[in-house]
Amino acid sequence: MEILDVRPDTGGGSIIARFDAQLSPDVRMFGLKLVKTPRGHRVYPPHTNVHNCATFAPTFAEKLIRAALAALNGEAESNDRSAT
Repeated sequence: MEILDVRPDTGGGSIIARFDAQLSPDVRMFGLKLVKTPRGHRVYPPHTNVHNCATFAPTFAEKLIRAALAALNGEAESNDRSAT
């Protein structure tokens, strides 16, 4: 997994960043949201007006959250491809 781009969200809400990720050599997702909640960080896929475009298993979501937070903080581990 690789974080391709991360953009801090300064809108003042619970969204702390939006990001794009290379999930595998064959799959990229754009416009994911990293959100801080009272229960910790969550990651949300892009959505249409009615439906989410994807879902993530809890263990995969946790890896995605860690990678996005690392990229947001400028840490090199955001490019770790071993989790694919």
